[in-house]
Amino acid sequence: MSLIVASGLEKRYGDQIVFDQLDFRIEQKDRIGLVGPNGSGKSSLLRIMARQDEMFEGRLQSRQGLTLGYLEQEPLGADRRTVFALLDTAFADVHALGRELDQLTLAIETCADEGQRQALITRYGRMQEEYQERGGYDTDRSIEETLVNLRIPRQAWQEPVARLSGGQRTRVHLGYLILQRPQLLLLDEPTNYLDVASMPWLERTLQNWPGSIVLVSHDGHFLDRVTNRIWEMNHHRLEIYRGSYAHYREQRAARKARQEKEYQAQQAYVAKTEEFVRRFKAGQRSKEARGRETRMRRHLERHGIDRPEKDKIWKLGFPCTRRSGEIVVRTSGLVVGYQVDRPVMQVPDLEIRRTATVAVLGPNGTGKSTLLRTIVGQIRALAGTVTLGANVRIGYFAQHQVKDDYATVDASRSPFDLIQDQKPLQDQEVRDHLGMFQLQGEDVFRPLSTLSGGQKSRLMFAKLALADTNFLILDEPMSHFDSFEVLQAALKQYAGTILMVTHDRTLVDALATELWFVAAEDDGPAQLVVRHETWQAYQQRVADGFTDWDDAQGSGGGLPKAGDPATPDPDSRQEMTRPSAHQIQRLEKEIEKLEQKVGQVLDRLAEASARNDSEAIRKLRKAHRFLQDQTDRKWDEWEMMHTAWENQDRAELLG
Repeated sequence: MSLIVASGLEKRYGDQIVFDQLDFRIEQKDRIGLVGPNGSGKSSLLRIMARQDEMFEGRLQSRQGLTLGYLEQEPLGADRRTVFALLDTAFADVHALGRELDQLTLAIETCADEGQRQALITRYGRMQEEYQERGGYDTDRSIEETLVNLRIPRQAWQEPVARLSGGQRTRVHLGYLILQRPQLLLLDEPTNYLDVASMPWLERTLQNWPGSIVLVSHDGHFLDRVTNRIWEMNHHRLEIYRGSYAHYREQRAARKARQEKEYQAQQAYVAKTEEFVRRFKAGQRSKEARGRETRMRRHLERHGIDRPEKDKIWKLGFPCTRRSGEIVVRTSGLVVGYQVDRPVMQVPDLEIRRTATVAVLGPNGTGKSTLLRTIVGQIRALAGTVTLGANVRIGYFAQHQVKDDYATVDASRSPFDLIQDQKPLQDQEVRDHLGMFQLQGEDVFRPLSTLSGGQKSRLMFAKLALADTNFLILDEPMSHFDSFEVLQAALKQYAGTILMVTHDRTLVDALATELWFVAAEDDGPAQLVVRHETWQAYQQRVADGFTDWDDAQGSGGGLPKAGDPATPDPDSRQEMTRPSAHQIQRLEKEIEKLEQKVGQVLDRLAEASARNDSEAIRKLRKAHRFLQDQTDRKWDEWEMMHTAWENQDRAELLG
C-alpha cells in the first residue's frame, strides 16, 4: 500500500495559486528529490504532507499508522532541553520497551507458577530480541556517533538547544529525525548547514534508509547520490521523472524539446487549416472548409498542446559606484565570541585589501558567522579591534535572514514594505525592482513569515542591489537559493571587495583570491590560518605532495626534534666569547630554515582544516608550537651573539 496518495491538491495564498491539481503517490523505498525554482511551492508541499498546513484543497491520504519526520528550513525554536537529552527522546519507544523488560524481569523473579513463569520467559526473549534489534543497548553510542558526524562540538552536547547557532539547531533536529527512523522522512534543504565532512555521512545514511524519503535540495551532486525519482515543481504543476538527478536533466531537456516540436507542428497545422478556411469558406469548397475547421476545433479540444512555458531568466547585480580605500578592513588582536570566559575564535592580525575576494572555510560551529557579525558590528569583540578603511560601505547577507537581518521587523510586513523603507520609490518602481528578483504578483505583499527560504534570499539580494555597497559580506549566500550561475556571475562582475563564508567549493574556486581556514581546537578557541592564494593553487599544492605532520616526521622531513642539543636554553645565559661572522651567518640560516618549516606546518594545518581532520589538526598545532619555540630560542641565541659582539667591540674601544 502507498504511504501517501494525493489527488487534485491545490494551494493558494489569497488569489495567488502556488500549485494546482497535483496528483502523486509515495511508495515504499521511494527516494524522491523535489526540485524547482524558489517560490514554486516545494516547502509548501512538504508542510502539507507533514500535516503542518491544513489549508489546502484536494485529497491527501496517508497509510494508517504512518510515522513521518519533517525537517523544516528554519531552525528549532527555544528548546530548553540539552542537545543530548533532545536526541535521547528519539528513542522514547525503545526506552518504553526497556521499562517493560524491567517489569517482566521482576515478574519472572516473583512468579510462583512454573507454567506462567515459562510463558513470561518466552515473552521476555521475544521482547529482548526486539529491544536489541532497535538498538536499545546502544542508544548513547548512537547519539554520540550522530553528533560527531554532524560536527556538533562535544562541549555543546550538554548545552540547551536554545543556545546553539541556527545552523547547529537545524543539524541537531536532523540528527533527531535520523535516530527516530520514521517510515517517511521529509527533508527541506538538509545540506544547507552541513560542511563537506558531514556530507558523505548523510549520503550514506540516506542511501541505506529503510523507509521512504522526500527531500528538497539545490545540490545536484547530492541528489544524484541519494534519489531514484525527481519531482519538479514549476508553473504551478508537478512533473514526475524516474531515475537520478542527472537522468532527470536529460529527460527534462528531451521533454521540453519534444513539447516545443509538437507545439510548432500543431501551430503549423492550425495556420494551414485557417488559411484553407479563409480561402474557400465562401466558395464552392465552403462545405469542405467548414468541415476542416470543425475537425481542427475538435482536435484542439481533445489533443491541443499549450505553448511550452519558458523558464524565467533573471539577472542579479550589485552596484558599486563608490571606491573604498586600499585597506578595506584591518584587525588587531581580535578575539570573537559571546562570553569573555568562552571565546569562540582567536584571529591573527588581518588585512583585506580592495577588490579581494576572501573565502572563509572550516567546520560548522567554529565561529565563522560570529567573525562576520563582529566585522559588521552586530557583535562587540571580546578583545582587540576591527577597523574599517576609508569610505567603506558594507552590504551584509545574513545566514538566517529573518532572524538576523529582520530581527526588529514585524514578520507580518511584506517585501514591498521593506523595499519602500529602504529607498523612497514609486509603487510601480518597487514592484518592478522586486520583479527583477522573481518576486512578483501578490508575493510582493505577502508577510515575511509566509515566504519560502529562497524568496527570503531573493529579497535580501533585492535589498543589497539598492544599497550601492563596496564591501559585500556574505554568510552562506547559497542557502535556500537555486540560482547559482546568476549569483556567481553577479559576484564576478562586482567592482568591490567580498568576504564570504561558504561550503560551496565551486563558488570558492570561481571567485576566491584569498582563503581563511578555521580550525577547531579541543581545548580553546578556534584558530584562523590565512593563505594568500586561490582555491586552485591550494589544491595544486596538496596534489604536489604536501603531507601530514606524521609523514614529515617519519620520512626525515627535517623538522627539529625535542631535546636538540644545539638549542640553547635562554634561561641559562652566560658570558659568551666574541662569535665569528661565520657563526652568526650559520645561525641566521638555521633561523631561516626554521621559519620555512613553520610556514610548511601552517600550510599542512590549512589542508587539515579543509579536510576537517581533527587528529591531524591537533598534531599540527603541537608541531607549530614546538617549531615556534625553537625559532624563538634561535632568535634569543642570535641576540646573545650580537650582544657579545657589541660588548667585545666596546671593550676593545675602551682599550
